[in-house]
Amino acid sequence: MNRLNWCTVTSAELALLLKKAKLDDSRAVGTSTVYQLKIDGRDVLAVSLPDGDAVVVEVVAPVHSLRRRVDPTVT
Repeated sequence: MNRLNWCTVTSAELALLLKKAKLDDSRAVGTSTVYQLKIDGRDVLAVSLPDGDAVVVEVVAPVHSLRRRVDPTVT
């Protein structure tokens, strides 16, 4: 399972994030708004909260080793 990376941001930081992102979709949910964004090729989810802050969530891609796996030799 991929890990999620998340942080809280202010409404001003969310506004800057929305300016530099490509908005794929947005929807009001109660008093919050959920934004589905694309930033530098990454999928990001931002949720504005009623208190003015927001939560930004993105999937952290697993880091693959450049080493090759070597199968044991059969004798």
